[in-house]
Amino acid sequence: MPKGIGVIAKLNLKNIHGAYWAAIISALVSFVNLTIFYIIAISAENPGNSSTIAPGAFVYLLVLVGAITIPASCFRRVINLGGRRDNFFWGALTEYAIMAVAGSLVNTTLFYTFDTFIQQSGYFGYMGGVLNPMQAFGWTQNGFALAFLQQVAFLFLFAVFLHTWTSVQGRWYGWVTNVVIAAILAVFIPIAPLRATLVWFFNMIIFHDVAIVQIAACIVLAAVIYVLNRPIYEKKAI
Repeated sequence: MPKGIGVIAKLNLKNIHGAYWAAIISALVSFVNLTIFYIIAISAENPGNSSTIAPGAFVYLLVLVGAITIPASCFRRVINLGGRRDNFFWGALTEYAIMAVAGSLVNTTLFYTFDTFIQQSGYFGYMGGVLNPMQAFGWTQNGFALAFLQQVAFLFLFAVFLHTWTSVQGRWYGWVTNVVIAAILAVFIPIAPLRATLVWFFNMIIFHDVAIVQIAACIVLAAVIYVLNRPIYEKKAI
């Protein structure tokens, strides 16, 4: 029976098949498209204007689907198999850390190899034909190591937020959370001073010029958000 934190994390990783397939298939389609475009461009000796999402960028899709699937379906399975709520809490956090590190390593490596090769070919359009969040967010300006760590921190925060948001759905505080998020966007965006606050927040967790500040902001915010899951899962019905 899955009782330990490591066992639960491993079990959860095995049970998010949909997330793996969604990311792998999307990445393969992107890779094939870019390869075909490259061959056609070389054959015609004529640069094109096409651009597509980078294959490695689909690790974001993996994190998105995985962080929704784990609280939505894995929790009940783990508890029914004898797992403890507290171990599920820590096991899920461990899994998100693994997903963030592994996903960032894959995308960072692909960006500095395949994506860079395509961009430097000069045969494509916007952003060299490869649209990668790492480059769009400005992380690649800091080199491989810092870009990798910045992406790890952001993916970890992304996973924790989705996990927590999914966990509260179906309860009254879930409805309150949805209303609050919608209200913040509806009120903050139209009003200039409040919009500036929203811009400051996203700049802090994504675009900050100092990589260490962005990394620290993501990790601290992720820790604060994830703590909210403890009371949620202590009383969550199976």
